[in-house]
Amino acid sequence: MMINSDARDRFWQIVEECLITIHDLQQDVARRKSLDLRERLESPPTGMSSDIFYHAEPFDVACDIAKQARQLSHYREKYEAILSRHNW
Repeated sequence: MMINSDARDRFWQIVEECLITIHDLQQDVARRKSLDLRERLESPPTGMSSDIFYHAEPFDVACDIAKQARQLSHYREKYEAILSRHNW
């Protein structure tokens, strides 16, 4: 099943907010890093789809971008608030 563009946008907004709120990145840095990864993922090689990527948790994607492992259990309340703000 393909994920629609609205859901993709919300996914990346959540990633960006996690980078800011949980990883303490500045907004411009968080936006640049998330856009860079999104652009690479949404231009996959011929015959491949990026849709499988969207099964990942935005929290985990933010951790990968920030290169900082975080335990979701320690940030559950903040993360749930982020997800709620984005209707995820």
